[in-house]
Amino acid sequence: MEVVITADSTCDLPDYLVKDKGIIVFPLSILLGTNSYLDGVEIHAADVYEYVKKTGELPKTSAVTPAQYEAVFAEAASRGAAVVHIGLSSAISSSFQNACAASERFENVYCIDSKSLCTGMGLLVLRACDLRESGFEAKQIAARISALVPKVRTTFVLDTLEYLHKGGRCSGIARFGANVLGLKPSIAVSTETGTLGVAKKYRGKMDAVYKQYVSDCLSSEKTADKSRIVIANSGSVDSNVIEYAKTAAQKCGFREIITAQAGCTISSHCGPGTLAVFYMEK
Repeated sequence: MEVVITADSTCDLPDYLVKDKGIIVFPLSILLGTNSYLDGVEIHAADVYEYVKKTGELPKTSAVTPAQYEAVFAEAASRGAAVVHIGLSSAISSSFQNACAASERFENVYCIDSKSLCTGMGLLVLRACDLRESGFEAKQIAARISALVPKVRTTFVLDTLEYLHKGGRCSGIARFGANVLGLKPSIAVSTETGTLGVAKKYRGKMDAVYKQYVSDCLSSEKTADKSRIVIANSGSVDSNVIEYAKTAAQKCGFREIITAQAGCTISSHCGPGTLAVFYMEK
């Protein structure tokens, strides 16, 4: 039976990988005032930053609807194909619940809560593609990917707290304190709850913060699955920083190093200058 791999646009995988792996992506919606745009299709991160710069307001994001999921699931079912869908953390968006609701009338649609975001969930999508290429059936892929969810390490370091503050995810007091002290927080996604929390606070010039963050991320290299790592940024991160991270990953023995650009949904909450390192534990 053919297996179709689908994911929300928040997986933020590069277009060449989406095309090469035949992944079907469901775009979330980005709302700029009264206008709605499809993430990664009709709008990109640079457009979000320009809007915020001009208006001082953050865009809003809207989940994928059950109807959008159902249309794709129905098309796959009509030709006898099964679907493995990997969704954005259910603690962050209602997209996953909508996917589950849409899947109820189909026998061979399996929905997995990544409990992650950006290319942290993208790693699970790529692993699902690996398993499909190895001949696994949809039910087997779903079981294996579900078991890997707790092994994904999703962290990122922020250059600015303005976006989290404007979005109501950071109190004014915390923002003021961080600005006065020159702190740059690293945020981690809990593999148990899929929620965000401060993992560490850095201080100093941003280039030095990026390098220390990368070093900290790779400090657990002995327990890391070296098959694949993703280095992602939300824009405005200097190319020298990206090259530094890639070189550090190479020295640690990662065999496939992917660089990615965060999409509108993630960028709307984190802002420019965000750097992220994603990998799995063994």
